[in-house]
Amino acid sequence: MSETEALMTPKPRVTTSLAFATLVACFGSIQYGYHMAELNAPGQVLSCSKFESPWPQTPYNETWLGKHAFKQCIELSEQQMGLATSIFSIGGLAGSLYAGKLADRYGRKRYSFFNCIIGILGSLILFRANTYAQLVTGRFIVGVCCGSSIVVTPLFISEMSPKELRGSLGSMNQVCINLGILLTQLLALKYADSYRWRWIMLAGAALALINLMLLYKIDESPLWLASQGNLEGAESVLRDLRGGDSRRSRDEVDEWLTARGFSRNSNTYAAARESSPLNTPASQQSSLQTSRDSHSTLSLVQYFTDPRYAKSRWAVTAILMSQQFCGINSIIFYGVKVVSGQLPQYAILVNFAISILNVLVTFGASFIIDHWGRRPLLIASASAMSVATAFVSAGIVANNAVVLVTFTFIYVAVFAIGLGPIPFLVISELSPPEASGIAQSYGTTCNWVATFIVGYGFPLLSQQLNGYVFLLFTAYAAGFAVYVWFKIPETKGKQQEQLRWRE
Repeated sequence: MSETEALMTPKPRVTTSLAFATLVACFGSIQYGYHMAELNAPGQVLSCSKFESPWPQTPYNETWLGKHAFKQCIELSEQQMGLATSIFSIGGLAGSLYAGKLADRYGRKRYSFFNCIIGILGSLILFRANTYAQLVTGRFIVGVCCGSSIVVTPLFISEMSPKELRGSLGSMNQVCINLGILLTQLLALKYADSYRWRWIMLAGAALALINLMLLYKIDESPLWLASQGNLEGAESVLRDLRGGDSRRSRDEVDEWLTARGFSRNSNTYAAARESSPLNTPASQQSSLQTSRDSHSTLSLVQYFTDPRYAKSRWAVTAILMSQQFCGINSIIFYGVKVVSGQLPQYAILVNFAISILNVLVTFGASFIIDHWGRRPLLIASASAMSVATAFVSAGIVANNAVVLVTFTFIYVAVFAIGLGPIPFLVISELSPPEASGIAQSYGTTCNWVATFIVGYGFPLLSQQLNGYVFLLFTAYAAGFAVYVWFKIPETKGKQQEQLRWRE
């Protein structure tokens, strides 16, 4: 496209079709947020460490659940509760490892159908769990579903979005994760008691079922269709997403082909497609795990041994693990228990308010990510989290509920403007095009490992250190802010060759 034509081309906009398709794709993120936080509020009544009856005059065995042999609670130790909570991360890791390949092979939409069925199965097992083993099994299975979703959802959004809106629409992934957390806390206001906590588990199955039905209303990823050689289908989907703009749709497909060393009628493209019975499946973000020069798949060994990927790999490792090591899941997983030490009667309500704040700030952050840039927001977010966790610690140690609640709110809010939405967004921006798919899988793996460490380790450390455990997050967040300042380049609007890496 010439410069004159580019100036005459209208700026991309969020059409109704694009907005709806993004919402449906983000339902996987809603499920992720929901299951991540589903044990937070009912954890104490579920594990028999606390008893709350909504109907003091009615014995549990006379309720519908009691009559159908569902136990009132599952007796768990702190260590068992920590594993039941954090095994979700191991399932998530397993799901994220195979999700990219299966989504490449069968398509984003078809794979999402399958993933919803896994989510329904896991939620039903949680609803029916009467033993520790059943609870852990259900958490692992919903973790598999959510691990897959966290890979496929940003992929789906990225491949549907105009490049000018990719940052803003991509941040909707994090917004919807927080909506899922909010929904869990909303249901907990009514159902997090000794009689009705199982209905919170069953609601996860309803979410997956709604997601499955909505998938019938959207099209397959246009870039996945193009990777299968269906250029006409890709252009047709893009026309619908772009409000009928045929020229922009064709240009986007041509741009995608050119960026990977192909042309619409090239023999190289035809040969690359025919080299596999599956027509060269697509990969995360780039939609094709091929080198621009050789069109060969980048192996995991090459990713770890080739010095060209060393800086980006270390950056991805640091950012994706630090998102968790700054401690946010101490609140997402255990916030009700943390607050209940100071405000036992209002802990669930406080966590509901925290979830509302989280959604609002994350949504607001979606409008500034493409304006302020990734690096400044990461530094500001981590620095503010360091200060906030120091005061959270002080509030717990000094038994000061006002300080604890105030700085917990601040802690969650400053996470939502930077460390929440940015890490998964910058993986592909930091990585060379041919490595973006494998980098996405690697970064997601790092994130799940860190999530498990925090989820399993926090309750054990909290028993030993009480409120001082948050000072560990204070030190880590401060160190991460310094690391980003000295080591991480800005990626907003820059090509790979324009990134300024620091030694």
